[in-house]
Amino acid sequence: MRIIQMMKSILEGIVAVAGAFVMSQLPIFMQQYMQRLGGHVEELTGLLNSLQQNATLSNKTLAEYIQKFRTNDDPDFALQGEFMSGIATRWQSLKDLLDQLTQSTLWEKPFVFFKGLQGSIFHSTLENFQPGINLTAEGLIYAGVGILLALAIYHLILNGLKALGRLFFGGRSEKQNRQDSQNCNFPA
Repeated sequence: MRIIQMMKSILEGIVAVAGAFVMSQLPIFMQQYMQRLGGHVEELTGLLNSLQQNATLSNKTLAEYIQKFRTNDDPDFALQGEFMSGIATRWQSLKDLLDQLTQSTLWEKPFVFFKGLQGSIFHSTLENFQPGINLTAEGLIYAGVGILLALAIYHLILNGLKALGRLFFGGRSEKQNRQDSQNCNFPA
């Protein structure tokens, strides 16, 4: 019985460490995601600056310049106007998300992150993700949450398996099983 209890304790410790490690990677992943997001914003900012220079040379605002292309009768120019409009819209969307992530508190950040998740940036971050050891206060808090979540899931599974065992094996307790095994009379 002591061996089983010791094995349960060891398994519980492994689950706790695994939960801490996995959850402590979330702030590292979010940081790497934000770096990629920032790179996208910078690239789109450069494109918008070039468009703004062209608009200024034409004595127009950027919105007027884009609208001139969008309303042109030539379909090639109209498509170019839609493309430029898409650049401006995407820049605004990504910049707003980056600002929200940068300004969010420790507790808000995961919600802002998952709410505004950009699929292509997420996948490229995931493909190039470099795990690490996060010894910041944020990393330690996430590790603590990971321990609690992992142990809660572990105990839910364990209790579920026990309930299934009682359901299929007649609801006998460990004490009853021990008493039966002690009362067994084997011929000599």
